Amino acid sequence: MPDQILVVEDDDNLAFVLCEAMGRKGYQVEAVATLAAARERLKAAPYDLVLLDLRLPDGDGLEAIPECRELAPDTPIIAMTAYAVRRAATEALRRGAYDFFTKPLKIAELEIVVGRALERRRLQQRIATLEASRATGFEELVGSSQAFVRALEAARRGAPTDLTVLIEGESGTGKELLAQAIHRRSARKDGPLVAVNCAAIPEGLLESELFGHERGAFTGAIRTRVGRFELARAGTLFLDEIGDMPLGMQAKILRAIEERKIERVGGERPIDVDVRIIAATNQTLSHLVEEGRFRADLFYRLHGIQLRLPPLRERVDDLPELINTFLDRARSKLSRTTATISHEALQCLWVHAWPGNVRELKHVLEGAVLLSDGVIRPEHLPPTIQTSGVKERATASGRSLDETIDDVERQMILAALARADGVQVRAARLLGITEQSLWYRIKKHGIQVRVPGSPPSVEQPVSAELEIDRSKRSRLSA
Repeated sequence: MPDQILVVEDDDNLAFVLCEAMGRKGYQVEAVATLAAARERLKAAPYDLVLLDLRLPDGDGLEAIPECRELAPDTPIIAMTAYAVRRAATEALRRGAYDFFTKPLKIAELEIVVGRALERRRLQQRIATLEASRATGFEELVGSSQAFVRALEAARRGAPTDLTVLIEGESGTGKELLAQAIHRRSARKDGPLVAVNCAAIPEGLLESELFGHERGAFTGAIRTRVGRFELARAGTLFLDEIGDMPLGMQAKILRAIEERKIERVGGERPIDVDVRIIAATNQTLSHLVEEGRFRADLFYRLHGIQLRLPPLRERVDDLPELINTFLDRARSKLSRTTATISHEALQCLWVHAWPGNVRELKHVLEGAVLLSDGVIRPEHLPPTIQTSGVKERATASGRSLDETIDDVERQMILAALARADGVQVRAARLLGITEQSLWYRIKKHGIQVRVPGSPPSVEQPVSAELEIDRSKRSRLSA
């Protein structure tokens, strides 16, 4: 796909010349004549470079540079002016412009600088991609509640080892994501991660699926098949829903773990397997052991590292952060420029019991972003969430619904300010509201935002300390 260039120039003749020159270089060019139009374009679509005139009919391009940088942080801006003032050039560069040209433009020189700026941007993108590929995988797991953080910390400590891992938690709490994160942080990260859902495979086929079979081992076995243990060699085997595994198969799994050897169905020779086992279940294995439905010896063998992911109803402190994160991902996935939640819709999300846990919240928000026009309202949510448990949740917490929603709104604002380093313009954009609305809500909730060492009159802080009153957090889990 060709590089996208936005030309912001009110001189029609010059705009035409620039579009023609850039077009000949293979770039895709779009021209607008006002700052207002430029803002709309930058909000609606990504551009790889902006050519910006500093004298425009509806404003000063010099003052618009920081705003353009906010809308498109990674997009280089080349400033242009007919007024060859050294101070203007210095100020444009200080405010974030990549370079500065005076009119009349020397097109040949401009083409060279444009090419260098675009190459620099591509290099930055490649670096970002490489850094992302080296991520541990734990970034996908969002939350700061005490029980959740304890589970993540234990996973981080155990990931580099070769110990067997048992993850317990209800469906939708993120057990498979945690298994993937552990694998990516382990010494086996270059090997495969092979997943098997033990509850989804019929009992008669599970042994062949895990250990493979030899040709002629049973009717229909027309060729030798390699099982999941062999496929996961030098990597990790993820046994999901191991609590549903039949007792007979549990004995064979125990032997494979203990001896690191398997035999294919119909085979006569042992095969060495070098795998790490991560098992997960939505049941409590100790209870299954007491009921005689799970082997005690396998249960204790899986106890190298035991992790429990709490359900969403036990980590309501994380709801604001999860909502913000899933909204950002939904916007990106669905190519939406904005998505915010109305007060009424936020009430619906807050009082819902979330039996499907984090997975349910993610899918609900994706659907709501798709159905909404940028503002999520109750009618964009599933009917069960629109009407679920309002009175029960408010009564159980001993507080009014408005008080509860105020707490959620306050936590969302604090999370946005933290992500924006205290810059209110950026925080407002993350929340999908105006700066004036954010200012009003900051005052309403008594949130203190200050710049260390700076007087209270500073208008555009570059970093901020958020004085967060966490006294209400304990009440949210009621």
